[in-house]
Amino acid sequence: MSYDDRSVKPMSASLMRARIATKILSGLYEDVPTMLTSAIRLMVELPGGSAHSGPPYPFTIGVSPAWCSGVNGAKLVGTGKLDLVWLNPSIIPTMAYNGQGPFRRKYPLRALAVFPSWDRLVIAVSPKLGVRTMEELIEKRPKMNVSVAVNDCVDFAIKFLLKAHGISQKDFIEWGGTVDEVVRPSNPNRRDGIISGNVHMVIDEGMDSWGDVAVENGMVFLPYSEKVLKKLERYGFQRARVDHGRIAGINDPTTVVDFSGWPIVVHEKFPDDLAYHVAGVLEKIREEIPYDASEVPSMKSLCTSTEAGPLDFPLHPGAERFYREKGYL
Repeated sequence: MSYDDRSVKPMSASLMRARIATKILSGLYEDVPTMLTSAIRLMVELPGGSAHSGPPYPFTIGVSPAWCSGVNGAKLVGTGKLDLVWLNPSIIPTMAYNGQGPFRRKYPLRALAVFPSWDRLVIAVSPKLGVRTMEELIEKRPKMNVSVAVNDCVDFAIKFLLKAHGISQKDFIEWGGTVDEVVRPSNPNRRDGIISGNVHMVIDEGMDSWGDVAVENGMVFLPYSEKVLKKLERYGFQRARVDHGRIAGINDPTTVVDFSGWPIVVHEKFPDDLAYHVAGVLEKIREEIPYDASEVPSMKSLCTSTEAGPLDFPLHPGAERFYREKGYL
């Protein structure tokens, strides 16, 4: 029998603890993000027991992006080791669902929602290199300083991107250059290197944190050839455009691949009524929570595919039921 003392007082002891715990958690991320993302595997375990067929349900929410927001997070949910994670970009759970790219088999993933996070996977080069395509660069084999991402959300994509061009990071070293691996796209050394001209190439996503400064300093986003695009599509990527509508100063629209979206991902066996109520909570807190977007998204955009939030794998039936009942689908 479940117990809820809100009939006696508006703020139960459990609710008090839950609010305090989540505020402490978010406060720690604000004050000491490096400690938490690199040293501690954060998760929230809600009470319950496997002997119960109904609520309360024990489930674990993965929080730290250092270990569960990319390819590894999709595998952890798909194998039942985590119950709920935020993955970025949407292409990761889509690839996992289809058994493409870095996933050797299909994983039974479902979405509770998808948050907007517009992005592209790009190759930007300094005007000093004097090239307009990746093929020209490979032919010239210039000595250059390259800044690339190294984290579980984008490592696999950069490897596939270079492989589609017939090269790897080792080639940049063999050409006499250097490779600086950064965990975050906003790394200040990258920005300083772009401004000073010491960084000659950037391969990464997270364009909102470095794209503008790259364009301001004359860097060019290289287009992907049709041959390369078809190879990337076989891996599971989807082509997309980079233009002045998102990054100021781009005069020549460029075709690259999409890296947008921030879905909430669960296993297909995640309880239906729990998925239903998670969607309900999102509706309640929608205007209070932060987004990687200039404005608060509508509920409709949280459950349908958009440019900033692609949703190309299924909604969980419980969450879908909520959205349909409310008229968002």
